[in-house]
Amino acid sequence: MAMMPWQDLAKFVISCLVAVLCGLIIGLERESKGKPAGLRTLVLICLGSTLFMMISQIVATRIGDPGRVAAQIVTGIGFIGAGAIVQKSEQGYVAGLTTAASIWVTAAVGMLVGLNHYMFAVVSVTIVVLALKILGSLEGYLFYDSNIEQKKILFESNFGKTKWEIMGYIEENMLRPTEYVFFDGSHGRPYLELQYVHKNRNHRAFLAQVAGLPQILEIA
Repeated sequence: MAMMPWQDLAKFVISCLVAVLCGLIIGLERESKGKPAGLRTLVLICLGSTLFMMISQIVATRIGDPGRVAAQIVTGIGFIGAGAIVQKSEQGYVAGLTTAASIWVTAAVGMLVGLNHYMFAVVSVTIVVLALKILGSLEGYLFYDSNIEQKKILFESNFGKTKWEIMGYIEENMLRPTEYVFFDGSHGRPYLELQYVHKNRNHRAFLAQVAGLPQILEIA
């Protein structure tokens, strides 16, 4: 028996809400790490994949194959992922692979939601977030946390302008709020304390950029 229009609408709304929730959970984890593909991006990716899968099911009942739409979702997500990967290529290294993988897997979750496999989608999101959290902590413990150095960057205030220049480099290199602290200092010479890890590419790039500022007095 055919579903009533209001039942179709209820099913559509539920699918959209589940997609937003799944994208929100993954996005919160990425946003907490200061990654470029954060909350809004991953919510929209998950919701978009869900909508395309629902469209494919509507089309399939009339003229086509839903698998063709699914294949195009994978292709389209590849372009977004590629944009995340090449963002640091001008600095001589590849970055953003985890971000691109997060985009890719979020699209897959959205496709599950669009096919009404809500439980599979929730389980997938749980596994993704646990993997990002646990593996991230394990990676930090094995390769970074044991090699932290305290760097003190002394600079001239220049009426507060220098701090804003440094903040620009902090955002560009995606340093976490827990990795640095600004202090007022004395005699109008504030300083920045950085939890520096030599193996961290972002930390090395940040120090190289900051060292080029004429207002920097000392890096120790």
